Amino acid sequence: MKKIVTCILGLILGYTAHAQEVIRLYEGKAPGSESWTWQESVLTNANWGGRTAYNIVDPTITAYLPNPSKANGTAIVVAPGGAFHTLSMDNEGVDVAKWLNERGIAAFVLKYRVARSFTENPITELMGKMSNMKALDQENAAVIPLATQDGRKAIQYIRQNAEKFHINPSKVGMMGFSAGGTLTMSVVYTANDAERPNFVAPIYAYEKAILGNKVPTQPTPIFVAAASDDQLGFTLHSSSIYSKWTKAKQPAELHIYEKGGHGFGMSKKNIPTDTWIERFGDWLQLHGLTTPEPPAPGLAFFCEIKVLLSEALTVGQTPHGLRRIIPIVGGTFEGPSIKGQVLSGGADWQIVRSDGVAELDANYQIKTDDGVIIYVKNNGLRVASPEIAAKIAKGENVDPSQYYFRTIPTLEAPKGRYEWVNNSLFLCKGIRKPDHVLIQIWAVK
Repeated sequence: MKKIVTCILGLILGYTAHAQEVIRLYEGKAPGSESWTWQESVLTNANWGGRTAYNIVDPTITAYLPNPSKANGTAIVVAPGGAFHTLSMDNEGVDVAKWLNERGIAAFVLKYRVARSFTENPITELMGKMSNMKALDQENAAVIPLATQDGRKAIQYIRQNAEKFHINPSKVGMMGFSAGGTLTMSVVYTANDAERPNFVAPIYAYEKAILGNKVPTQPTPIFVAAASDDQLGFTLHSSSIYSKWTKAKQPAELHIYEKGGHGFGMSKKNIPTDTWIERFGDWLQLHGLTTPEPPAPGLAFFCEIKVLLSEALTVGQTPHGLRRIIPIVGGTFEGPSIKGQVLSGGADWQIVRSDGVAELDANYQIKTDDGVIIYVKNNGLRVASPEIAAKIAKGENVDPSQYYFRTIPTLEAPKGRYEWVNNSLFLCKGIRKPDHVLIQIWAVK
């Protein structure tokens, strides 16, 4: 019995360790703060909602992932507040992440760069500065662009690793508290499409320090909350943000509580602000962000084809783009239950569009080892930056992660052992090599 308990405990701890992976946002020193030499520290104070981080030099996100049985594909970056001097890691960070996990949402607690604290009691140090907001704004002016950069980088990283975290890249949002709310709005106002969250939730944000003011043109729902008795006077900042969103015809929801003060976060005071997070949950549900996604169709590996190519024939510019014909002169293929050769005589009738994307239209035949000829028609796209496309054109060996090469093949076989391919759909991943192309084919179940 003891061994069983130990085993179960080990599995739980193993899952927890995975769920709380800490990810550095930059490989080296964070750009813009390379000269910072102070050390990050954490102060624990129950009166201020638990742990307070300060002197952040190395920005990170900590991944809190839901149980796979609950996961719904939504992800939210959580930005704690602290006047861009400290971060309230529990009350406005980890506690929020755990609540989101229970609703199937992946949470990423953002530890972003803040202004330097010079004492071991950063809260007391900050309180002394709060009496002069103008001077505090001036001090924070240098660090807010860096923090915004960290927020944008976090969104971009999560989207780029959506498959790893089992999330939908079009369901990545951001929420923040106080300075974290300011940061959230700065990100949504200034980001490009790859970095911009799909929805946002600024909670008692400070509007005067927000960078940018351009409301996105694409639908970006917003949830706003604050208290009327906010000690810092930020209540109208929230209503102003809400007004901008409604004027832009964006989906918006605003909650102003009579009591709650500034910084209520996840703390419980036996007043209505105790349930603001439930109203946020209702709003997420309204926008379909808590509904589990249906499982994706399964894939079964069919085969890998090595297609040998001859020198491309360039027709030139046509009304459709640059027409190129690339002869197929042979090759081999092999899979779990099929093997054979690629016959010569086929070609890829390729169009390179004005945006540099190659539209592929390959037609050729393969012959199995048991003598069956199967016709292959393969259409798809190869998307690459101009620099990567130039390397491919020169015949250089390029890492497949540097470009997007996907196709949808149609296979046509005579009656017999392989006739099932006539009634199946297939997906391909392409890998361009200097003298051949690898086509990896999966059957859709």
